[in-house]
Amino acid sequence: MRLKTALPILWLPLIGVWSFLLSVQLNKTSTELESIVPLISYILVSFLLVLQLQLVIGNKREVAIVKLGTANVLLTCLVVATTSILLNLFNAIQNELSVGIVVSSLIVNTILAEIFSASSKQVIKQKDKLVKKKEAWVQTNREIEEKQINASEEKARKRNSSLRYRQEWKKYLKQASIDYLDNKEIIEEITRIKEIVEFSSYFRESSCMLMLSKLQSSLDPDQVIIILAEVK
Repeated sequence: MRLKTALPILWLPLIGVWSFLLSVQLNKTSTELESIVPLISYILVSFLLVLQLQLVIGNKREVAIVKLGTANVLLTCLVVATTSILLNLFNAIQNELSVGIVVSSLIVNTILAEIFSASSKQVIKQKDKLVKKKEAWVQTNREIEEKQINASEEKARKRNSSLRYRQEWKKYLKQASIDYLDNKEIIEEITRIKEIVEFSSYFRESSCMLMLSKLQSSLDPDQVIIILAEVK
């Protein structure tokens, strides 16, 4: 919290309380040093408590529940210290007891502040772990999604290639059945391949196109028979 914001909310009320207590102290008949020690101790302790309250409220990294708990402890200690000094000024409690209560409120606040600080660190640590787990989970899902997309694209590519391979083979077989109409052995191989061209995994691989290239460049019927027989 900036001083401009904290001034009307925290410091002006505190200064008002100090002014009131000082006026009461000055109106007391006793002006000995011992009689003003409680007020001096209260001013110092209340200053430290309000300063700490300002820092706690302005700490953006602090967890909300820890910030609220720390602020409540600070306000409680401040109220206790204020009540103590008021009772002392109106002679309800002795100076020693008033000073003890005021100082004790600061000590108690310091102890509780350390406890809340440790709790805050644990909460932040757990929060960071959850954030990291979430980021890791998101990253894993992203990687899985990318793998699925890549696998789908690869599958589609292979399917398209397979369709193109089959179409090329069908075109060749159709033309070869005309070119080698008088060759019974070649016609038998062509007929066999026509029956398996739609189902055989042989036509899913690019190697089938190398075989087709050999057939298209070969004019020797005996060599054509040998190549066609290798197609399974």
